[in-house]
Amino acid sequence: MRDRGAPVGGGEDHSSSHEHDDAGRAPSRLRELTHGYTPPADACNTFKAMLDSLRQLESDVLQHVQKENNILFPRAAAAEASRGTG
Repeated sequence: MRDRGAPVGGGEDHSSSHEHDDAGRAPSRLRELTHGYTPPADACNTFKAMLDSLRQLESDVLQHVQKENNILFPRAAAAEASRGTG
């Protein structure tokens, strides 16, 4: 059973792992499509600003995933284990 996307009753949840895989692929694809967020020589300032925003979005998403994978999820697993529900 699930409640708001989280397992209820101590069940293991792999959906976040899959979400993170997808989240990691999306910025990589954006980077590929934009040639590393490099604007064309004749790009206007708005286009350059959009590429800078996409570069920042990639950084933010990857940092978010890293924090969840390396800090939040291990702490949550340890808390569940200490309660004997994991």
